[in-house]
Amino acid sequence: MAKKKKDKKAKKDKQERKLKKGKKVKTEKVKAPKKKADKSPKEKKKGAAGNKVRVLADRIIDLTSSDHGDDFFDIYADDVESIEMNQPATVGLDAIRQKLEGWNNMVSNPKFTAKNVWVDGNTIIVEWVGDVTLNASGKQATLREIAIHEIKGGKIQRERYYYDPQALQG
Repeated sequence: MAKKKKDKKAKKDKQERKLKKGKKVKTEKVKAPKKKADKSPKEKKKGAAGNKVRVLADRIIDLTSSDHGDDFFDIYADDVESIEMNQPATVGLDAIRQKLEGWNNMVSNPKFTAKNVWVDGNTIIVEWVGDVTLNASGKQATLREIAIHEIKGGKIQRERYYYDPQALQG
């Protein structure tokens, strides 16, 4: 590093001597920083869509972390497909309602916390840690889960949940 400084200083001194003698001096051109190009309409639209997906991700977290009531179903497309570990897919809002009813019969006092949230294009991935009470045994259980939500038209079109099913055995 010190050598570079010495070289620059020596070069500058040489240029100053030439200038004093009235000789021409080579100068270095300094490039102006590149200006960021404006986004194309397609990129702007994609960015706006990304923001909508991010807003939906925040809504999913809010609804899952609180007593959500019927507002919970507003985030789903009518023909949503939902897949749980080792279970066949459920399709449609009625199936989601039945699945949630079954969940509420199986556990009580669910408290879920989103540890990480990723939004990429039309996909939302949430890493959840949930503490629940298993109704059959009264046992407390911790459920670590990854939820992947595919978004279409501003709503969840398809979702998949990955977790250890043994965490819910009691």
